[in-house]
Amino acid sequence: MTGTQGGTKVAGRVEGRIGGAVVGNDIRVSCEGGRLSGRFGGAVIGKDVDLTFDGAVLRGRWGGVWNGKDLHFTIRGTEGRGRMGGSVVGWDIALVQDGDRIAGRIGGAVSGADLRLTAGDGRLTGRIGGSVFGKDCDLQVDGVPYLVAAALAAMVYYQMHLDSSSNASSSSGGA
Repeated sequence: MTGTQGGTKVAGRVEGRIGGAVVGNDIRVSCEGGRLSGRFGGAVIGKDVDLTFDGAVLRGRWGGVWNGKDLHFTIRGTEGRGRMGGSVVGWDIALVQDGDRIAGRIGGAVSGADLRLTAGDGRLTGRIGGSVFGKDCDLQVDGVPYLVAAALAAMVYYQMHLDSSSNASSSSGGA
């Protein structure tokens, strides 16, 4: 399956960081022939990314066979909607691009995060989540649609949320 955007083959990369210098994840994903592959996190503690993009639908998996998560994100015009995680336990994703702004929500009304990103000149920057518990987004985007890059940023944020929830529950066990 060859990735296209407006009839043109999509090839490029998304690189950068979600979060800060101490608590954050690097992301490096390359797109070639409709396949997005790479990694986020670190060399030891991180997740592999294996997705496809046909110009309208971004789908695939990150993580491993046993502890991985799914992503399905459909783009129609300037809007993208989908789900990440799983069909039962996961977060919805809804994004809208208006000029150089990408905004939306991941998760639900109670548990989730707002996205407020700026796209342009090969960069995707802004914030996912609130001013206290949110994460900065600083990505270089080359040859990949900004809505796809925003979905990747949301994916990394969601995994960071899962990791922090898992760490909190495992450290709260009694003596």
